[in-house]
Amino acid sequence: MLDSSFFASAEVQKREVTLADGKKHTLYFKELPAIEFTRYFNAVNSKDEDIALLASAKLIAAGVCEADGKPAVTVEQAATLKPGPLGAILDALRDVNGLGDESKNA
Repeated sequence: MLDSSFFASAEVQKREVTLADGKKHTLYFKELPAIEFTRYFNAVNSKDEDIALLASAKLIAAGVCEADGKPAVTVEQAATLKPGPLGAILDALRDVNGLGDESKNA
């Protein structure tokens, strides 16, 4: 039997996201199963531009939540993020899921 640490946790994790203007925002994230990242990478590499363009928005909608775990943003809302905040949120989401630079040092 695999240890529970192999699986995505339902626990909500808090991260501070700093934007280019220096303002800090507390956001909440959940771990995502590997299939969500496979879906993301497949979409990013899609030859269909519409699919590729929505890949980040879908990942953000799946991983960003309220403190109680409920979704915080829709795909449509995430698709309207400015480039800086989108990158900062993706960095935090990767970190929460053990894919960011900070997680390597933890």
